[in-house]
Amino acid sequence: MLETVTAQRFDRQMSNGKTGPCLLACERADGQEVELVAKFSAGCDRGAGALVAEAIGAMLAVDLDLPVPEPVVVAFDDDFIRTLPASAGAVVDRMRRSVRLAFGSAKLPPGFAVLPVGKSIPPTSRQQAADVFAFDCLIQNADRRPENPNLQFNGHSFAIYDHELAFMTEGIIGWQPPWQPGALQGTQNRHALFTALAGRQYDWARMEGAWQALSQERLAEFRAALPYEWTANNTVADEALAYLAQVRDNVRPALAEVARVLA
Repeated sequence: MLETVTAQRFDRQMSNGKTGPCLLACERADGQEVELVAKFSAGCDRGAGALVAEAIGAMLAVDLDLPVPEPVVVAFDDDFIRTLPASAGAVVDRMRRSVRLAFGSAKLPPGFAVLPVGKSIPPTSRQQAADVFAFDCLIQNADRRPENPNLQFNGHSFAIYDHELAFMTEGIIGWQPPWQPGALQGTQNRHALFTALAGRQYDWARMEGAWQALSQERLAEFRAALPYEWTANNTVADEALAYLAQVRDNVRPALAEVARVLA
């Protein structure tokens, strides 16, 4: 479910992203090379808990048939850190302060680019965009904003990434679960896709069925796929998976609330 690959070459730090993600070349267990964007625990406000949220969000997206780059666990060690150039001092420091397993997303193929703010979505891609919007609402991902969309588009399909801030429901004043009427009020002011999606109706049958198929056994598999190094000192995994079970059990009214804010 989450393949572990081994870091072989540092290419560069990405130009965007407050967590300081890096482009790496890694080796799979079968010897094949994969290029990916890696995120390290020391660069994240939630520490290793952010990697947990990233992984659960990505695994869930795969099960919901949403367009997420392949998620992997990236193993690196001190020997790899010593191969980095002197010019990458900030990256070296971040890696040294991190657990030695990073979260990685496979590099997108050529043709993907950030969707410009306000650009219309082709009719053939609107349902996928609506599913992404619903996904973010249901996992409480507030980090797909117009100024920082964390998604790209190639003209017919989206690619979504960066879910480290998902599943944050504790201690938020006024928070309501998304299946409560009015819980998503104001979402239209915060989501990168809202303006292009608003004013239309969408078919939620596929999304509802995919959520309902998310069994307790499957959630347990998500939990088992997470490295111990990510879960040892936080409760993000258990809280996120308990929340997902609640969403599954209330997905019909939750999607009705999504439809309401898009109407």
